[in-house]
Amino acid sequence: MKKLLFGCLITLFATTSCKSTLASVSSTPLAVTENIRPLDADISVDVNTKIEGRSESLYFLFFRIKGDSKYAEGVDYSTKSGLLPSLKVDRAKASAAFKAVKSSGCDVIVHPNYEVNVMDYVFFKKIDVKVTGYAGTINRIFQKKQGDL
Repeated sequence: MKKLLFGCLITLFATTSCKSTLASVSSTPLAVTENIRPLDADISVDVNTKIEGRSESLYFLFFRIKGDSKYAEGVDYSTKSGLLPSLKVDRAKASAAFKAVKSSGCDVIVHPNYEVNVMDYVFFKKIDVKVTGYAGTINRIFQKKQGDL
């Protein structure tokens, strides 16, 4: 019995550990002296063509059970509220935006409006998102000259 208890204690100490690491670096101030000119785009908007996309996600605790796997990247929803932004809702919005752009064949959604419906149960969360907007097509991307506004 003592051998078994001793073996359990040895195994316990061998499989657990405690480690602390502190790395410190002095920072150097960064100064950019170049004048960087941003890119601009010439976009034509078809106000007669409304586009729409829908996405539905189902979560059990924090595991996604059902949902889309393709998303529009680089979209800032700027509707974050509360202490923690809802990444699940942002993911559903990005999926709806991807579907709207892909199904219409345009390049961007102009003036997107999102309808978000979140049904929160004890262990489940269902998120339905519908996006509508206008079809926008990028004609050209250019860099403005130094004096242009």
